[in-house]
Amino acid sequence: MVLRPLLRRASIIVPALACLAVPLPVALGAQSSHAARSDSAAVASVVHRFLTAFENLDWEPFRGAFADSATVFHPAATMPELVTGRVAIDSTFRAVFADVRAQANGGPPFQRLTPIDLRIQPLAPGVVLVTFELRNSERLGRRTVIFRREGAAWRIVHLHASNIALTPSR
Repeated sequence: MVLRPLLRRASIIVPALACLAVPLPVALGAQSSHAARSDSAAVASVVHRFLTAFENLDWEPFRGAFADSATVFHPAATMPELVTGRVAIDSTFRAVFADVRAQANGGPPFQRLTPIDLRIQPLAPGVVLVTFELRNSERLGRRTVIFRREGAAWRIVHLHASNIALTPSR
C-alpha cells in the first residue's frame, strides 16, 4: 500500500529528471558547426565595433549595439540595480560617457578596451554568449554579454559588468 504512492510519484519524477539529462545544445536545437562558426565570426566583428565605439565615446554606434529591451548590470557601486530598456540604458550610459570624457586628457580614443581571453560561444541559433576581461593597473574588469540576432543585426540583450580592484604589487 505504501509503495503505490511512491511508485506513482516516481513515475512522474523520473521522466522529468530524464529531461534534465539531455545535453543543453540538444535541448535548444543544436546549430550546425557551419552556422555556429558564422554566428561567432559575425559577433566577433560586432564586439570589435562596440568596443571601438565605447573607446571613442561614439554614441550612435555604441547605443545601436543594444536591443531596445536589453538589460545591464553596471560595474559601478553607484549603479547597483539592474538597468532595463532603452530609456534607462541611455540615461546610465550617457552618465558613464560624461564621466569618462571628464577624466580624459584629450580626444578619441578616450579609453583603451582590449579584451583579454575573449570567448564567443553560440548557445542556440541566433543567440551567442561572449565573455572577456579588461585589465588596467587599477582593476580587472569581467564582462559577460549575450547577443541575439534581430533580423540581419546582432544586438546586445544583456550586459553584465563587474570590476575587481587590483592591489599594487610590492
